[in-house]
Amino acid sequence: MDNQRDEEKPVKTSLSADAIADYFLVVSHPKRIMILSLLAEESMDFAELISEINLQKTALSNQLTRLTDKHLIERVSHGHYALTNEGKYVLGVLIDTYKKSRLREEEEKKRILERYSHGSDEVVTKELQVEIVQLDPMTVASVRAISKSPEEDAWKKMVAFAEPRGLLKDLKKNPIYGFNNPNPSPGKEEYGYEFWIRIDPDLELEKGVTKKEFDGGLYAVTRCNLTQESTSAFLHEHGVLESWARLNEWFKSSGYKKGKHQWLERSINPNKPDEDLLLDLHLPIEK
Repeated sequence: MDNQRDEEKPVKTSLSADAIADYFLVVSHPKRIMILSLLAEESMDFAELISEINLQKTALSNQLTRLTDKHLIERVSHGHYALTNEGKYVLGVLIDTYKKSRLREEEEKKRILERYSHGSDEVVTKELQVEIVQLDPMTVASVRAISKSPEEDAWKKMVAFAEPRGLLKDLKKNPIYGFNNPNPSPGKEEYGYEFWIRIDPDLELEKGVTKKEFDGGLYAVTRCNLTQESTSAFLHEHGVLESWARLNEWFKSSGYKKGKHQWLERSINPNKPDEDLLLDLHLPIEK
């Protein structure tokens, strides 16, 4: 290998927005990003690239052609490739964007963990709005799915059952509740989710929908913005929604006992796709 290069800053360029967008489209492939990254360190020949990237000759040739056509790399001699100024710029922007994204993610994790560090429980529980609710006994129609995305799959079953019967028009009369069944487990991608909707006891059900009797119970309830929390760093780090974690922290100093009845997630606005999806989390409690 030759032409060893010192670390360089991204080169400023007068590229148009369309050109930059076109370049990013070209590099939206892991192998092409690997090629750019390798050539950012030093120029390399075809055989060295094959060894580093583990591609067949034809496949590597195709990738190199895509990059040379956009002037992100250049052939400096027969079978020898180097990064162009445009290539340095595009790679620099990619790396800088990735670093900033990771930095924001780490800062969010740090902020959340600080809130749950020793001595912070009072701050957390003061911010949390909790209501004590008594749910009455009810008859429910139940659907369940077990998959990698059971909430979505079970919801499709619920809509197929409830929508033709007009049950989704009044969610105060026919509230919808859900819960994991079974819970996620380590090493398994699939788990279960079950939806309930309150129905008249004499309503006839179809195949795949089960009628159940819920005895009711006392609950501590808090509101959760599922749209925001489902993409949060907290969920990624801890595997649980932040509002559930905060509700459990509230419970520790609430004076209540943990109830044995079913924990629930009530869907507040499932029929409004333009709004953030809201849930009322129901933690079972006893006096």
